[in-house]
Amino acid sequence: MLSASTREFLSHPIENPKPKLIDHLLEVGKSAEKIFSETNFTNTSLAFYSGLLHDIGKINPFYQDIFYVSKNNRDQSKEIALESYVQKHSLFSARVADIVLQNSELDYSTVEKIMVIIYGHHTKIRQKLGDIPTSDKFITTQEAISAALTEFSTHVTKIPELSVFDWNNCAKKFLRPLNFDVNLKDYSQQSPYDYLEVSCAFSCLLQADRGSFARWTVPNFDLELDTSKLVRETPLSSARAEFQRQTMENFDVDQGISIINAPTGIGKTKVFLDIIKQYSQDKEVQRVFYFSPLLALTEGFESVIANEKDSNGNYVPPVISKKQQEDILIYNHLFSGSLQDKRDENTPRFPNGFMFENESFNKKFVVTTTQRLLYTLFSNKTRDKIKMASFRNSVLIIDEVQTIPKPILSNLKSIFKQMHKYMGTRFILVSATIPHEISDLPKIELSSEMLDAYLLQTQKQISNAPLDTAQIPIDKTLVMANTRKKAVNLFFEIQQKNPDKKIMYISTGIKKKKRIQMIKDLQEQSDYVLVSTQVVEAGVDISFSHVYREQAPLDNIIQVMGRLNREGINPDARLVVYPTDGIPIPYCSLEFEVTQRMIRNVTNSVEVYGILDQYYAEISTKNRNNTEAAEKLSRLIAAMDFDEVWEEVKKMAFQEDSRDTVFIPDVNQYDEVRNELLIGLTATGTKDIFKKFGNLTASLPKPLDQVGEEFFDEQLMEQNILLPKKEHMSTVYDEKMGLDKWLTV
Repeated sequence: MLSASTREFLSHPIENPKPKLIDHLLEVGKSAEKIFSETNFTNTSLAFYSGLLHDIGKINPFYQDIFYVSKNNRDQSKEIALESYVQKHSLFSARVADIVLQNSELDYSTVEKIMVIIYGHHTKIRQKLGDIPTSDKFITTQEAISAALTEFSTHVTKIPELSVFDWNNCAKKFLRPLNFDVNLKDYSQQSPYDYLEVSCAFSCLLQADRGSFARWTVPNFDLELDTSKLVRETPLSSARAEFQRQTMENFDVDQGISIINAPTGIGKTKVFLDIIKQYSQDKEVQRVFYFSPLLALTEGFESVIANEKDSNGNYVPPVISKKQQEDILIYNHLFSGSLQDKRDENTPRFPNGFMFENESFNKKFVVTTTQRLLYTLFSNKTRDKIKMASFRNSVLIIDEVQTIPKPILSNLKSIFKQMHKYMGTRFILVSATIPHEISDLPKIELSSEMLDAYLLQTQKQISNAPLDTAQIPIDKTLVMANTRKKAVNLFFEIQQKNPDKKIMYISTGIKKKKRIQMIKDLQEQSDYVLVSTQVVEAGVDISFSHVYREQAPLDNIIQVMGRLNREGINPDARLVVYPTDGIPIPYCSLEFEVTQRMIRNVTNSVEVYGILDQYYAEISTKNRNNTEAAEKLSRLIAAMDFDEVWEEVKKMAFQEDSRDTVFIPDVNQYDEVRNELLIGLTATGTKDIFKKFGNLTASLPKPLDQVGEEFFDEQLMEQNILLPKKEHMSTVYDEKMGLDKWLTV
């Protein structure tokens, strides 16, 4: 047992720069309170006491016994300590908070919220606290902590923040059987306010705790942008300039939520950057975020910012200087770091270890994915929730907002309003198609004459007809199917009828690295047919001459229309919507059926946009599944059921199973990648592995047992990591079809 005359309690191993427990508690408590005070949530004690008491459970002798031991001997010391004590501190910290805060001025609902926040700060936040162990070792640990609490009281007599508590009384009560009858549902009165308040306080604790060993300051968005280089002469220049002029004249920087209705190709990126430039004058704005559902869109956005050459290859200053690119965080499954680092080919694609500024989104400008927005708002895991506090006093641009599942979008509307009111967050929602669920939000006023003129200039011809693969023109043609199986069959059929022509295939069965390169190469090619699934439906800067699209919901058809006549120079560009086999998968049957009926007599893209509002209104009224899903999610948010909220969102937005994701390294790098996968899995877990090697992944079209487990590395497969054995690489993955070769086997 520790003695006041010999050594102090530690929060971290002795070799750490700030190892003392009392110092750590005070620093984290004050820092969490400061971050939380930058919001309009009124209960700042929620963050302060969560931070002040979050690690008090580390007086557990298990930690004190090993923290003072030298690093080389720590593993052995840990084994010895585990013979007597349990390796837990968050649970014990929550119990201490429960006891010492009982006699404070806090109401019990606040105390229980603090307990939940502390309990989850190394795992995840929950609505309820878990079952309490009752083993002999657990009781021994409880008794030892009780004695340590008495000792702790002698260390804090001159520290106002901690001496106010009756530690001797806490030591006595701590010996009682632990009983955590905590359920946040009992304290939920205003939704989604309560959900956001607890989530934000949890995030503040995480940032204060994880950031206590990093040098960081709250940023202020002051980047200088020069968008003049983005103006280029094309047949659409005047239409784009008018769109930009009207948008900027009517945009209100103080508006909480704004919608920009921006048809595909009208020049959204320049508008985004011009809007962002206005916030550089606002001292209250700490960060700006750009969210996109597609990696192709985020990478396109990055390239616009950093590009130093014009269309003729001549040098021009980038939109944001190289020095300022250090302040732009690129965060996705392929890379996590500054834009400047990403442009440097020698920079590792993923930094080793936990990078506080990256993982907390503590940068002036963050370019990331819509998936990451949903993770941050709805996941209850610490790795995701740590980012949420950085949405305070920030601007969030959400591109292609219509891709968010509609039941989630219904709930996001109320969440965004509350975030603006209490976190100072401002939202700019952008889409060519505005779903009915958010159609009542304020729109930036744009003249119908301007939009109609643009749609007329970029008009595409549309017809509904059966697909005749023998008559498909070999001329920058896209053929899109709703499933990988259908796309594979079409590919072979078209290839068989055109043996001497360039026929290509792309889907998620092709590894990401190759998909990205294929799309880049196609920008400079012609005289080909690309057969695909929906992977090129949006966010691809290619202007096809013909698109053949299997029947799908109207907003999907509008998205693929954006791949036609992008510069307004091909009035003959044609979209052919061909009949499906009657199976709506992967779409909602209602959306599928309403679209089929409404586009039957449509002849061009202008008419398609004309029926869009009617389409959204009809499916919103009739879709009971969406309504029920939205109401269920709303109830879970109101009950602060963090686990179930995340399960529902995952079900709706993240259906891809990582167990069906396969790593496909180049053969000459196979051994190196395999070793790194094994090391990375041990050191950091699967999440970081997928981040580091995401560009080498493709997804299986069939369950693993139908492909054959014998083709995959057994050691990695035990951890749900799929890597073909070296000798079976060509068996598993085909250079033309990727993993979709298994649809033909």
